[in-house]
Amino acid sequence: MDRKIFVNYIYNFLYQVIKIVVPFFLVPYTMGHLGESVLGISDFAINIASWFIIFGILGISTYGIREIGKVRDDRDHLSRTFFEIWSVQVINMCVVLILYVLYTHFLVQENKIIYYLYCCLIVSSAIDISWFYSGIENFRIVSLRNTGVKLCGVILIFLLVKTPADLWKFVLINTGTDLIGQALTYLPLGNYVDFRKIKIKDAYSHHLAATFMLFIPTIAINVYTLLDQTLLGAMIEDKAYVALYKTSLNFVKTFLFFITSIGSVVMPRIANVFAKRSSHEEVNRYISSTFNLALIMAIPMIVAMACVSPYFFPWYLPGQYPIIIRLVQTVCPIIILISISDVFGNQYLVPTGRTKQFTCSHILAAIVNVIVNLLLIPKLQAVGTAIANVCAEATVVLVQWHFVKNDIEIHSFRTFIKALVSAAVMGVVVVLIGNFFGARIIGNLIQAVCGITVYVLMMLILKEETLHNLLDRFVFKRAK
Repeated sequence: MDRKIFVNYIYNFLYQVIKIVVPFFLVPYTMGHLGESVLGISDFAINIASWFIIFGILGISTYGIREIGKVRDDRDHLSRTFFEIWSVQVINMCVVLILYVLYTHFLVQENKIIYYLYCCLIVSSAIDISWFYSGIENFRIVSLRNTGVKLCGVILIFLLVKTPADLWKFVLINTGTDLIGQALTYLPLGNYVDFRKIKIKDAYSHHLAATFMLFIPTIAINVYTLLDQTLLGAMIEDKAYVALYKTSLNFVKTFLFFITSIGSVVMPRIANVFAKRSSHEEVNRYISSTFNLALIMAIPMIVAMACVSPYFFPWYLPGQYPIIIRLVQTVCPIIILISISDVFGNQYLVPTGRTKQFTCSHILAAIVNVIVNLLLIPKLQAVGTAIANVCAEATVVLVQWHFVKNDIEIHSFRTFIKALVSAAVMGVVVVLIGNFFGARIIGNLIQAVCGITVYVLMMLILKEETLHNLLDRFVFKRAK
């Protein structure tokens, strides 16, 4: 793996550590002081606001990374491309903000203040230029920004949010700190681009069609990342189920970010390599490496979540732990499914311009998700939504594999078997420790330390090549 990619991954990795530690303290606090029903109101409101953001942002988040990655070595072209894409984004989001305010004013009957406060989220999305820094492969700025914003927000929540009546403070803190964080990313922008006066007509003619092509899969993706919560909230009267499902999904996806962060740092590199018409072997090398890394990380995460959940949630969320455990164990397979689709889709199909195939995979997944949700929510409630999510992600993997199987060579069977065997041994150790200590925090800490140690040792004993290469290049080499 390229050293710059590895360093960028470390920045993303450190931020994900913060994203794990922060909710660890915040979730039980907000559940205890606000309650799951009140949090369900906020979760449903942000779900609605997110739909407006999707239609405003189109596919710019992904398109921007790809286009900036292509021209990052030409400052003049980079500057013009940035300001054109940025102008399209800001204008679109201004229109969406107006529509959202009208929707809230005329259609929302209860908790209007919460919906109005989410206007800050729309403004924050309007000025978000994370795609630019990702495109030039500078993840340090975004990671430090996100870390600072997250920590400030948590401190303010602990200081100011005490009762269910403080829900508006909770929403304002989350959206306000994010808005400030987005604004701060503009401070170093002058080091990378020069101001260019561009014509709005040219900006739209150059970029609208392409962003719309990526908007279609974005809509499809959000059918099973947002619509599942929308359907659950609409079909089940108790909004607490929305909060419980979102909590379990966020818990699983928090760890997933450790893997998808690889795709975030590899995608602009592949776009750059492909734009320069470099050898297919170089692209294949990146894909093979990240695929193996995804397997090495995803398989033990799934086993760990399934094994640790019964010993973690009884003390962490004592009032809701039975349903949370069931939801986490049901939805955790998405870790490996999303990891694989991230390699096939975001790391290969998107940067190489095969948007139609990327779109097709997510449209089919969206159809599967809606059908399974409608069938299972009335009977299984939030668990039905979790099953629908897994089915959708499995559909994405199968369809994308059909499209890429003849183009990329991935030799990962041995890596898969070694990771599976190592994770199984780790799982046995984790369960034994859990049975001995019970549902206690000290037991979970010992489970984590011993589990990671056993897994890594097993992989080294089995001589897993990708792990050995990483250790040789980035650990042992530096020690010499």
